[in-house]
Amino acid sequence: IAPFVLQGFGAGSWWIVWWAMTLLSVIMTVPLWLAPFHADATAGGFVRTKFAITPVLIYLAAYFLFGAGYIAYMTFMIAYVRDGGGGAVAQSAFWSLIGVSAFVTPWVWRRVLALDRGGLATTIILGVNALGASLPIFGHSPLLLAVSALVFGVAFFAVVGSTTAFVRFNYPPQSWPTAIAAMTIAFGIGQTLGPIVVGAITDAVGNLSVALNVSAAMLMLGATLSAFQPRLGRQ
Repeated sequence: IAPFVLQGFGAGSWWIVWWAMTLLSVIMTVPLWLAPFHADATAGGFVRTKFAITPVLIYLAAYFLFGAGYIAYMTFMIAYVRDGGGGAVAQSAFWSLIGVSAFVTPWVWRRVLALDRGGLATTIILGVNALGASLPIFGHSPLLLAVSALVFGVAFFAVVGSTTAFVRFNYPPQSWPTAIAAMTIAFGIGQTLGPIVVGAITDAVGNLSVALNVSAAMLMLGATLSAFQPRLGRQ
Protein backbone atom coordinates (compact mmCIF):
# COMPACT_ATOMS: atom_id res chain seq x y z
CA ILE A 1 0.00 0.00 0.00
CA ALA A 2 2.73 2.45 1.00
CA PRO A 3 4.41 2.87 -2.42
CA PHE A 4 1.09 3.71 -4.07
CA VAL A 5 0.16 6.23 -1.35
CA LEU A 6 3.54 7.93 -1.71
CA GLN A 7 3.23 7.95 -5.48
CA GLY A 8 -0.28 9.36 -5.40
CA PHE A 9 0.12 11.99 -2.69
CA GLY A 10 3.83 12.84 -2.95
CA ALA A 11 6.82 12.54 -0.65
CA GLY A 12 5.11 14.52 2.09
CA SER A 13 2.40 11.90 2.44
CA TRP A 14 4.35 9.70 4.85
CA TRP A 15 1.98 10.71 7.65
CA ILE A 16 -0.88 9.09 5.71
CA VAL A 17 1.10 5.85 5.45
CA TRP A 18 1.88 5.87 9.18
CA TRP A 19 -1.76 6.41 10.11
CA ALA A 20 -2.86 3.64 7.73
CA MET A 21 -0.39 1.22 9.36
CA THR A 22 -1.57 2.33 12.80
CA LEU A 23 -5.16 1.57 11.87
CA LEU A 24 -4.24 -1.84 10.44
CA SER A 25 -2.25 -2.67 13.57
CA VAL A 26 -5.18 -1.79 15.81
CA ILE A 27 -7.52 -3.96 13.74
CA MET A 28 -5.10 -6.90 13.90
CA THR A 29 -4.99 -6.78 17.71
CA VAL A 30 -8.69 -7.69 17.90
CA PRO A 31 -8.15 -11.42 17.20
CA LEU A 32 -5.57 -11.47 20.00
CA TRP A 33 -8.14 -10.19 22.49
CA LEU A 34 -10.56 -12.90 21.38
CA ALA A 35 -8.04 -15.76 21.36
CA PRO A 36 -8.50 -18.30 24.18
CA PHE A 37 -5.81 -18.31 26.84
CA HIS A 38 -5.34 -21.56 28.72
CA ALA A 39 -4.63 -21.36 32.42
CA ASP A 40 -2.02 -24.12 32.27
CA ALA A 41 0.16 -21.91 30.07
CA THR A 42 1.33 -20.10 33.20
CA ALA A 43 1.62 -23.18 35.39
CA GLY A 44 4.56 -23.03 37.75
CA GLY A 45 4.64 -19.25 38.07
CA PHE A 46 7.70 -17.06 37.69
CA VAL A 47 11.10 -18.50 38.58
CA ARG A 48 14.13 -16.23 38.71
CA THR A 49 17.08 -17.84 36.92
CA LYS A 50 20.63 -16.89 36.08
CA PHE A 51 21.91 -16.75 32.53
CA ALA A 52 25.59 -17.33 31.70
CA ILE A 53 26.65 -15.37 28.62
CA THR A 54 30.00 -17.05 28.03
CA PRO A 55 28.73 -20.47 26.81
CA VAL A 56 26.58 -18.79 24.13
CA LEU A 57 28.65 -15.70 23.43
CA ILE A 58 29.37 -16.76 19.85
CA TYR A 59 25.67 -17.47 19.28
CA LEU A 60 24.70 -14.06 20.69
CA ALA A 61 27.23 -12.47 18.32
CA ALA A 62 25.68 -14.35 15.40
CA TYR A 63 22.19 -13.21 16.37
CA PHE A 64 23.46 -9.64 16.75
CA LEU A 65 24.81 -9.80 13.18
CA PHE A 66 21.50 -11.16 11.94
CA GLY A 67 19.66 -8.26 13.56
CA ALA A 68 22.03 -5.78 11.95
CA GLY A 69 22.14 -7.41 8.52
CA TYR A 70 18.51 -8.27 7.94
CA ILE A 71 17.13 -4.87 8.95
CA ALA A 72 19.70 -3.08 6.80
CA TYR A 73 18.55 -5.11 3.79
CA MET A 74 14.87 -4.42 4.49
CA THR A 75 15.52 -0.74 5.15
CA PHE A 76 17.43 0.04 1.98
CA MET A 77 16.16 -2.44 -0.61
CA ILE A 78 13.17 -0.31 -1.59
CA ALA A 79 15.58 2.53 -2.35
CA TYR A 80 17.66 0.07 -4.37
CA VAL A 81 14.60 -1.02 -6.36
CA ARG A 82 13.61 2.61 -6.90
CA ASP A 83 17.10 3.63 -7.98
CA GLY A 84 17.04 0.80 -10.51
CA GLY A 85 13.97 2.34 -12.14
CA GLY A 86 11.27 0.48 -10.21
CA GLY A 87 8.09 2.46 -9.61
CA ALA A 88 5.33 1.90 -7.10
CA VAL A 89 4.28 -1.41 -8.70
CA ALA A 90 7.82 -2.83 -8.56
CA GLN A 91 8.36 -1.64 -4.99
CA SER A 92 5.05 -3.08 -3.84
CA ALA A 93 5.65 -6.36 -5.66
CA PHE A 94 9.10 -6.74 -4.12
CA TRP A 95 7.82 -6.18 -0.60
CA SER A 96 4.81 -8.43 -1.16
CA LEU A 97 7.05 -11.27 -2.34
CA ILE A 98 8.96 -11.08 0.93
CA GLY A 99 5.70 -11.29 2.87
CA VAL A 100 4.17 -14.07 0.79
CA SER A 101 7.28 -16.24 1.00
CA ALA A 102 7.33 -15.79 4.79
CA PHE A 103 3.97 -17.58 4.98
CA VAL A 104 5.55 -20.91 4.03
CA THR A 105 8.34 -20.64 6.61
CA PRO A 106 6.96 -23.28 9.03
CA TRP A 107 6.66 -25.93 6.33
CA VAL A 108 9.98 -25.22 4.64
CA TRP A 109 12.06 -25.27 7.83
CA ARG A 110 10.15 -27.68 10.04
CA ARG A 111 12.80 -30.43 9.96
CA VAL A 112 15.70 -28.00 10.19
CA LEU A 113 14.19 -26.37 13.29
CA ALA A 114 13.94 -29.82 14.87
CA LEU A 115 17.71 -30.28 14.74
CA ASP A 116 19.14 -30.42 18.24
CA ARG A 117 22.66 -29.71 17.02
CA GLY A 118 23.73 -26.50 18.69
CA GLY A 119 23.74 -23.61 16.23
CA LEU A 120 23.43 -25.78 13.09
CA ALA A 121 19.79 -24.91 12.37
CA THR A 122 20.57 -21.21 12.66
CA THR A 123 23.58 -21.62 10.39
CA ILE A 124 21.52 -23.27 7.65
CA ILE A 125 18.64 -20.81 7.76
CA LEU A 126 20.81 -17.72 8.20
CA GLY A 127 22.99 -18.90 5.31
CA VAL A 128 19.92 -18.98 3.06
CA ASN A 129 18.95 -15.54 4.36
CA ALA A 130 22.42 -14.24 3.45
CA LEU A 131 22.12 -15.76 -0.01
CA GLY A 132 18.87 -13.93 -0.64
CA ALA A 133 20.37 -10.66 0.60
CA SER A 134 23.41 -11.04 -1.65
CA LEU A 135 21.56 -11.56 -4.94
CA PRO A 136 20.93 -7.83 -5.64
CA ILE A 137 24.70 -7.43 -5.77
CA PHE A 138 24.55 -8.88 -9.27
CA GLY A 139 22.13 -6.38 -10.74
CA HIS A 140 18.69 -4.77 -10.89
CA SER A 141 16.89 -7.25 -13.15
CA PRO A 142 13.29 -7.88 -12.04
CA LEU A 143 13.84 -11.65 -11.99
CA LEU A 144 16.93 -11.34 -9.80
CA LEU A 145 15.20 -9.00 -7.36
CA ALA A 146 12.15 -11.29 -7.24
CA VAL A 147 14.29 -14.31 -6.40
CA SER A 148 16.13 -12.26 -3.78
CA ALA A 149 12.84 -11.29 -2.13
CA LEU A 150 11.55 -14.87 -2.14
CA VAL A 151 14.75 -16.43 -0.78
CA PHE A 152 15.22 -13.72 1.84
CA GLY A 153 11.56 -13.81 2.87
CA VAL A 154 11.39 -17.56 3.35
CA ALA A 155 14.33 -17.46 5.77
CA PHE A 156 14.34 -14.28 7.84
CA PHE A 157 11.44 -15.17 10.17
CA ALA A 158 12.79 -18.70 10.53
CA VAL A 159 16.05 -17.38 12.00
CA VAL A 160 14.07 -16.10 14.97
CA GLY A 161 12.37 -19.49 15.20
CA SER A 162 15.73 -21.26 15.19
CA THR A 163 16.86 -19.13 18.13
CA THR A 164 13.76 -20.07 20.09
CA ALA A 165 14.36 -23.73 19.24
CA PHE A 166 17.98 -23.41 20.39
CA VAL A 167 16.83 -22.07 23.75
CA ARG A 168 14.23 -24.81 24.18
CA PHE A 169 16.75 -27.54 23.36
CA ASN A 170 19.53 -26.21 25.57
CA TYR A 171 17.84 -24.74 28.65
CA PRO A 172 15.26 -26.03 31.15
CA PRO A 173 11.80 -24.43 30.91
CA GLN A 174 12.34 -22.13 33.89
CA SER A 175 15.31 -20.57 32.06
CA TRP A 176 13.54 -19.95 28.76
CA PRO A 177 12.34 -16.39 29.49
CA THR A 178 15.80 -15.27 30.65
CA ALA A 179 17.61 -16.94 27.76
CA ILE A 180 15.21 -15.59 25.14
CA ALA A 181 15.49 -12.14 26.71
CA ALA A 182 19.27 -12.25 26.31
CA MET A 183 18.91 -13.33 22.67
CA THR A 184 16.40 -10.56 22.03
CA ILE A 185 18.70 -7.92 23.54
CA ALA A 186 21.54 -9.00 21.23
CA PHE A 187 19.15 -8.95 18.27
CA GLY A 188 17.71 -5.57 19.25
CA ILE A 189 21.12 -3.92 19.52
CA GLY A 190 22.01 -5.24 16.07
CA GLN A 191 18.69 -4.10 14.66
CA THR A 192 19.35 -0.61 16.02
CA LEU A 193 22.91 -0.29 14.76
CA GLY A 194 22.48 -1.98 11.37
CA PRO A 195 20.69 0.84 9.52
CA ILE A 196 23.00 3.42 11.11
CA VAL A 197 26.14 1.64 9.91
CA VAL A 198 24.79 0.86 6.45
CA GLY A 199 23.39 4.38 6.10
CA ALA A 200 26.76 5.86 7.04
CA ILE A 201 28.50 3.65 4.50
CA THR A 202 26.01 4.70 1.83
CA ASP A 203 26.63 8.37 2.61
CA ALA A 204 30.40 7.87 2.59
CA VAL A 205 30.72 5.99 -0.70
CA GLY A 206 27.60 7.24 -2.45
CA ASN A 207 26.77 3.73 -3.61
CA LEU A 208 23.89 1.74 -2.18
CA SER A 209 25.23 -1.51 -3.67
CA VAL A 210 28.29 -1.35 -1.44
CA ALA A 211 26.13 -0.88 1.64
CA LEU A 212 23.96 -3.86 0.69
CA ASN A 213 27.11 -5.92 0.25
CA VAL A 214 27.96 -5.11 3.87
CA SER A 215 24.48 -6.23 4.91
CA ALA A 216 24.87 -9.58 3.15
CA ALA A 217 28.36 -9.98 4.60
CA MET A 218 27.04 -9.47 8.14
CA LEU A 219 24.42 -12.16 7.58
CA MET A 220 26.98 -14.59 6.19
CA LEU A 221 29.36 -13.92 9.08
CA GLY A 222 26.49 -14.56 11.49
CA ALA A 223 25.77 -17.88 9.78
CA THR A 224 29.43 -18.83 10.05
CA LEU A 225 29.68 -17.95 13.73
CA SER A 226 26.56 -19.87 14.71
CA ALA A 227 28.08 -23.00 13.16
CA PHE A 228 30.63 -22.99 15.99
CA GLN A 229 27.99 -22.95 18.74
CA PRO A 230 27.91 -26.42 20.38
CA ARG A 231 25.06 -27.97 22.33
CA LEU A 232 25.00 -26.92 25.96
CA GLY A 233 23.10 -29.70 27.66
CA ARG A 234 20.44 -28.79 30.21
CA GLN A 235 21.48 -28.42 33.84
